[in-house]
Amino acid sequence: MGILDFHVKPPLHNEGGLLMTELFSEPEQLKRIAEPLSNRSDIYSLGMTLYVLANDKKFPDQRDVLPEIEEISVELNAILRKACSYYPGNRYQSAAELRKELLKLMITKYC
Repeated sequence: MGILDFHVKPPLHNEGGLLMTELFSEPEQLKRIAEPLSNRSDIYSLGMTLYVLANDKKFPDQRDVLPEIEEISVELNAILRKACSYYPGNRYQSAAELRKELLKLMITKYC
């Protein structure tokens, strides 16, 4: 099942031949910062995807600090906020690190 299967259709942005979904693209890519893209770029996109799905398919109205989603736990809000941090150095450094945090939350909160 893909993002379009959830009827989430954010606008596409074409910048210099690069086609991207602006709301899922990390801030450093949108600002064209000279840093090479890394796995933290993918973590941002995944975090934003999870945020939108957890927030009833609503995109945040600001990107520098993600607004809290009242219907989910404080812990899950913190995980999403870290995954979608405006600053790449504050994000999870790997998908494995993000997975570990999500599993820990699932086990401690829901099992």
